[in-house]
Amino acid sequence: MDSAVVTPYIGASWTINDYAEGDLGQFNYNSTNAYALLLAQYGNGWSARVGFSYAMDRSIDNDTEDYRDYSPNIGVMKAFALSPSTTGIFDASISSHDTVSFVIPGMNESKLDNTEYSLSYGLNHVYGDFVILPKYKLSYKSFDTGGNDGRNDITHILSLKIDYPLSDSLKISAFTGFTSRDSSSGQDSVNYDYESYDAGASLGLNARF
Repeated sequence: MDSAVVTPYIGASWTINDYAEGDLGQFNYNSTNAYALLLAQYGNGWSARVGFSYAMDRSIDNDTEDYRDYSPNIGVMKAFALSPSTTGIFDASISSHDTVSFVIPGMNESKLDNTEYSLSYGLNHVYGDFVILPKYKLSYKSFDTGGNDGRNDITHILSLKIDYPLSDSLKISAFTGFTSRDSSSGQDSVNYDYESYDAGASLGLNARF
């Protein structure tokens, strides 16, 4: 294999999640996310990565930490030049999720521990100053702890992101996505089989240092 260029990356984000409909305001929460990874890029278009991520959800009303996730992960990616302005991107990854769910003060559970396998394919199309990024992702999660042992989730995600540069280090991004999830129950006596569907849109400002 060709020699590689290895680049370290670190990042973090903080998100406010407010429910706009009904009486769900008591479930509003803030999300904190952070990651670190090493990316090896090869001259043949392949890249490989190994990393670690952290996620935490905190209730706004109760000021309590409701969920925590530590996740080591590995992945590979291949970029294909489809035309002078369009690149296809294939990605595959495996991640292990070590979680803590806080049920009531003083009690917690790790029932959401899982191993996740994902595949995705997307396009990066340059149109003038705009960068258009449609993407499809398939995710399979296998749960292995407590009553969730044996539970499996299959998730399909279809998304579209459009970036527009405001300067060399600042860009504005518009995003929309649709998610469908099919979850089978594990060993709990209650049947938790369900299907869910979600659609949304967002507008963001990204700075690079």
